[in-house]
Amino acid sequence: MTTQDEHELAYFKMQMLQAEIEMNAMIAENKNCELKGQPMKFAENHFMNLIDRHRIHHNAFPSYTGR
Repeated sequence: MTTQDEHELAYFKMQMLQAEIEMNAMIAENKNCELKGQPMKFAENHFMNLIDRHRIHHNAFPSYTGR
């Protein structure tokens, strides 16, 4: 694995971590709303949008061709 490959993989992992942090905050907010008897703020589409917003879809995953 080259230095460039390592950089791309680290960047992808960083994007995944950012999405995971945001997702957990959304889940916590939904649970808070549920406890208060309020409608949930985040629906499935909000969670699915994290994939595009943080570029963590399968086409964005770094590929290594033995460079």
